[in-house]
Amino acid sequence: MAAWLMAVYFKGMTTAEREELVKAMIDSGERLDFSHLPGYVADKHSTGGVGDKVSLILAPLVAACGVFVPMISGRGLGHTGGTLDKLESIPGFTTALDLPTFKKVVAEVGACLIGQTEEICPADRKIYALRDVTATVSSIPLICGSIMSKKIAEGISGLVLDVKVGNGAFMTTVEEARALADTLVATGKAFGVDTVARLTNMDQPLGHAAGIWCEVREALDVLEGGGPDDLRELTLTLSADILRLARVHEPEETAAKALSGGQAREKFDEIVAAQGGDVKAMAQAGLHAPAVTVPLVAPSSGYLAAIDTYQAGLSVITAGGGRRQAGDSIDPTAGFILQAKVGDRLETGDEIGRTFGADAQKVEAAAKQLTAALTLAPEPVEPLRLLLG
Repeated sequence: MAAWLMAVYFKGMTTAEREELVKAMIDSGERLDFSHLPGYVADKHSTGGVGDKVSLILAPLVAACGVFVPMISGRGLGHTGGTLDKLESIPGFTTALDLPTFKKVVAEVGACLIGQTEEICPADRKIYALRDVTATVSSIPLICGSIMSKKIAEGISGLVLDVKVGNGAFMTTVEEARALADTLVATGKAFGVDTVARLTNMDQPLGHAAGIWCEVREALDVLEGGGPDDLRELTLTLSADILRLARVHEPEETAAKALSGGQAREKFDEIVAAQGGDVKAMAQAGLHAPAVTVPLVAPSSGYLAAIDTYQAGLSVITAGGGRRQAGDSIDPTAGFILQAKVGDRLETGDEIGRTFGADAQKVEAAAKQLTAALTLAPEPVEPLRLLLG
């Protein structure tokens, strides 16, 4: 298998070969069936970035609009965070549900978020571990096989893909990202799944928060009608894409109303309760309060010209809020808030955010790492465009 992975890495795959790979990976386990549900069944997948907590908002939002969302998510590894780790910072919340319970929650609540089970695409888990040690992770056919086999095995009718582009993404150029997006969309359609992809900017963190509990808190801010503009815009865009696939009338307006009217926030609480989480505990001001907080200050005056988003993501690991390897434990209190965005005018000493966590030495190191990831320029800089294609 290692030799075959390396052959694919160097030689690529034809369309037919790629589809056979996806089929074989699906057939290695169980394929779910939600055709009995009285509505459209869809999911969203992101290729991973820093501060990307869209799934936490999108799942309850589209479920509140009548779409069923069986979401199988991942854990954070490397510089990107994982949806499962964030959800598990909610007291009592379990993502390790068996498939009968998963199906039951999807049917009764409208959405359920779990990790990959033994029954879903077991071949993918083994192949992925080999890809890591054979340096074949960045092969488009293999990325496509891993993503699409799991999503198609969920038994969905529609899929919206958020393909990240930039220095904080696995695809650093628009050309690479478009090639991956085209491959993913073609594969989804070949298996009868309505599939659309967005290319979105990861040259700066999404929203202001990156870490574990701080990202849940920011997602709740959006569900409660506030939150950062970019996070809100991207979530509403991807949600409307799903509603459009589901043939919902006026998808943009429907998504916006479910958010502003509080239905999405109520649905989030329903999901939390159905998966064993303590809804009341989420509202406690002291929940996951970090022991150590270090302010982030602008190192000089000027315009924020660039953020090394990869290094910003690694600073979360430095603070204790991420994994360098699969078995590492995570501090749910760790992460950062960065209020500044590319294009903002800063003055020397301005407080532009903070890093936090349980260990003073780690948090201090993370603050230095994050500050070093910021580039200032004397001349005005254009703000970044979020939606790239």
